[in-house]
Amino acid sequence: MTGSVDIHLNQAFTPGSRLIFAGDYEVVGPDPALGQRAVADLGVGMILIHYHHRHEFSGGGNKGLWGTLCQNDATPDWRELDRVVASANREFPLVGLYPIGWAHMVPRHLGETVLDVDPEVVSDWVAEVVDRYWQRVDLFPIFYEMNVFDLFFRATHGHGYGDSEKQHILRCLVRSAEKVAARSGPEALSKLTAATFVELTQSSFYWMSEGKLLELPRGTALLEAPLCPFDLMKTAQVLDVREGTDRYSSAIRQLLHQMVFWNADDSGAHNTVGDDLHRISKAGMIYDSKENPDGLVRVLIAGWDAQPQNTYEYLLRALIPDLAVPSPAACLNANYMDFAAFRDAPEISVETRRRVVGFVLDDVFKCTKQSGITSAVYPSERIDETGRRVGGMPLTRSEIGVALHMIAQPERDRRSSSR
Repeated sequence: MTGSVDIHLNQAFTPGSRLIFAGDYEVVGPDPALGQRAVADLGVGMILIHYHHRHEFSGGGNKGLWGTLCQNDATPDWRELDRVVASANREFPLVGLYPIGWAHMVPRHLGETVLDVDPEVVSDWVAEVVDRYWQRVDLFPIFYEMNVFDLFFRATHGHGYGDSEKQHILRCLVRSAEKVAARSGPEALSKLTAATFVELTQSSFYWMSEGKLLELPRGTALLEAPLCPFDLMKTAQVLDVREGTDRYSSAIRQLLHQMVFWNADDSGAHNTVGDDLHRISKAGMIYDSKENPDGLVRVLIAGWDAQPQNTYEYLLRALIPDLAVPSPAACLNANYMDFAAFRDAPEISVETRRRVVGFVLDDVFKCTKQSGITSAVYPSERIDETGRRVGGMPLTRSEIGVALHMIAQPERDRRSSSR
C-alpha cells in the first residue's frame, strides 16, 4: 500500500452504477434491529449501523455498543450484534457498521475521549470488529463526523485540537488500517474508511447530543477544519517527514478513497449539498484520472442532515411563532434536487460525476431528539421503571420519511425492473 496508485478499491461501490440511497441508523433498544424493515420500505439500499450509539441506557452505565457487548470487562458477547448484522443483510443490499463512531466508545474506556486511549488499544478493537464482520459488511467508517471533534472538544475542554491531538487521531486511523490489512487482508482493508464527515459552512449552530447548542465558526468544515480530509493528509505528511517513511500518507490515502459526508447547514445558510459538491470538486478532493489524478476520493456518498434545520425550526417557532421556516422535509427535497443537479452538471467531468454513487440521510432511524423528530422513521418510546428510554412499536414514518420515500422509491423500482 505505497504511493497514490496502490489503492485497494472497495468493490461494493462501482462508480457509474445506479444510485445508492443510504441512511445513518441508530439502534434503539431493546430490539436492536427495530426499524430496519420500515427503513428498507422507504427505498433505502444501505444503512450505516450506529449500534455503539444505542438509545436504551441512562446515566452512562454500559452506554453504547461496547458497554452492552463488553459488560463488566467480560469477554465480548457478539450474539446480539451478530443478529443485528444478519437482519440488516436480509433487508439491505449494502450494510455499513461503525467500529467506534464517536470518540468515547472503546471497550473498558467508556466515557473517555479517544485522546485518552492508546492508539494501539483503539486499533486493536477496530481490527477485531472488522475481522468478525468484513464478509457481511460493506463499509466500516471508523469514526463519526470526525471533522467536528475539535468543535466539541472546545466545548468540553476549553481549547481546540492542536498537533498532538490530531496526530493521536491519525495514529489511531493508520494503525487500524495496518492491523486490518495484516489480520484480514486487502479486501477487508478496502472496506475501511476514516470516518463520516459533516460539512458546515454558514450555519448558525450545532446541537450536541448532550443538549448543548454550539455556535459554529464560519468557513467550510470539510475543507478547513481540523481532521478534515486535507488536514488528515497534511498531518500524515508531517509524520512521514519526521519518521522518514510514507506509511502515514499511504494509509490515509487508502482510508480516504471512499468518503461519506452530509451537509448540516440550517436554512439561515442558504446552502445545499450541491453547493458542497461543487466546492470540494473545485478544491481537488475528488479523483479524476485525467483532470485530477492527485484527488483523494474515488467513491463519494454525499447527503444531508435534518438535525440543524430541525433545531432552527424549533427555536424560531418558540421565539417568532409567525415566522415561516422551511421544514426539514422541504429542505431534504431542496438538497436532493441540488445533489442531482451536480450529477448532471455539464461543467463537471463525467468521471468526477460518476464517482458520486449515493445519497445519504443522517438520520434515517432515530429516537426523538430534544427539538423533535430528525429522522425518516422513529419508534414509540417510554421510560421504564429503571429510568431507561425504551423504543418499540408502532413505528412512524415522519414527513422527512415521506419525502425520502418519494425520492428513493423510484430508483429502487428501476433497479427491480432491470433485473
